[in-house]
Order: sequence, then structure tokens, then C-alpha cells
Amino acid sequence: MLIKVVAVQSRLGSPLTLEERIHIFKQRPDVVCLPEYYMVGPEIADYHRAAVSTPDHLKSFQRLSDELSTCLVAGTVVEGEEDRLYNACYVINRGLIIGRYRKRYPVPGELSRGITPGDRQLVLDVEGVRIGIMICGDVFYPELYDEHREAEVDLIVIPTTSAYRPADSKSQKEHRDRKYFQDGAVRSGGYVVKVCGVGTIFGKPLQGRSLVAAPWDMVAQVESSAESRKRILSVTLDIAELRDFRHKMFTQHTGRTSQAAIQPLQVRTY
Repeated sequence: MLIKVVAVQSRLGSPLTLEERIHIFKQRPDVVCLPEYYMVGPEIADYHRAAVSTPDHLKSFQRLSDELSTCLVAGTVVEGEEDRLYNACYVINRGLIIGRYRKRYPVPGELSRGITPGDRQLVLDVEGVRIGIMICGDVFYPELYDEHREAEVDLIVIPTTSAYRPADSKSQKEHRDRKYFQDGAVRSGGYVVKVCGVGTIFGKPLQGRSLVAAPWDMVAQVESSAESRKRILSVTLDIAELRDFRHKMFTQHTGRTSQAAIQPLQVRTY
């Protein structure tokens, strides 16, 4: 089974242009991925103000998913519930919301500004492909990759924003991408898609090195020289090849398959 995945490295607060939407549509993507805080533009001063527009943004994401006739991993939005705020990623398949994941490990800056940790994993079966979600700082907790391995997830999408680090060398950047994303693909046995935002958030500049990793190699990556620019990564992923590799890799080490291999996975809807 082959699937086309498109990761949209975009400037925060800047929706896709008509030209970009047409470019993506022509590729007939199965999954389109947007970055963390996709609609939080430079005019937004805090998370509370960002949450005000979330209902409208969700409607626009549904329209975009329907327009592109695809499964949209809609970056993240700031979501209010009672007196709490969450950093939430919605998954929308052809206009229908089918799942929501709330970031389980907000970074210190988020926690200090009112973002509450989520408390559960999300795994969805979308037309035969098992999709899991992590968000940015979740990657610092490798046990989350272990959870995805146990669920035999095929594709982990990770909407991300990364602070610009002018002192970093190219080798330092490559090391972090290997440690938190390539190694995550190895650990989980799934493809990993990191999709980054560029521009600024709350006045702080960002860097974006979106990438797609397989357990055996890096599939595609935005070069560090383009980390401040908009980019669209398009890749074709072989799910059958991945599952065969994962089966051989994990049964060789454990001598058995996981329970997820013999139990049907249920779609979790929202």
C-alpha cells in the first residue's frame, strides 16, 4: 500500500494560498500535515486570545480537508475547556473531524502561560493506515514512541514549533533531528513526520526543519539553509514495506508479536 504524505512548513498565522492549495491538490495526497500553532499569527499576544478564534479555525480546517479530499492533520489550536487551555491537534478526514489529541508534555513556556497537559494517546485507523499524533515537546519522552510501537502505528505526525538558535552548528541541528525524530522512527517502528512552523510566535523567531523519517533512514528533510522559509515536503510512503520491516525487526528482538498485531484497532472519533 502506497500513500502520499504532504508536510506543509508554513509561516504561522498565514493560511495556505490558492496557489499552494492547488499545488497540494494536484498531488492527490492521502495525508496533509500542518505545523503546531498554525493559525497563531504575530498579532496574537497570548494563548487566551488564540483560543477565541479556534471554533472558526476548525471550520476552515474542515473546509480545507474537504477541498483537498484528504485526511488533514490540522497542526494545533489553542482549545479552551471550562477554565483550562490545551494545545490540541485535530484530525479531519474529508471534512469530518475524526479525532483530537492534546499535547501531553507542554514545554515550560506553555505551562507557565496556562497550557494544561493532555492525558491520553490518540491512534486512528484511516483507510487502513494507523496514524498517531505527538506534538513538539512530546518527543522528549521516548515512552510515547513505545506506546505507538505497541499500537503498531504506521505514521506518527508531529506538529512542531522550534525556537531559532543562532549559535547552533549544522551538526548540532542534525544531531537533534536524529535523536528526537529519526531515533523515534526506529523506536516506534513507524514513519515519523515532523512538520514545523516558521516566522514568529509571541514575538520569538522560529526555525523549521521539517522531515520525514523511516525506521531505516531519513526519507526527506528541509535543509538547514532553508529553515526560515516556507517549504512543502511531498513523499510517497510504502506501508506494506514498513509493516514487513517492523515485523522482522521486533519479532527478531522479542520472539513474539505485540498484542496490537492480533487485535483490531478501533477508530476513536470526536
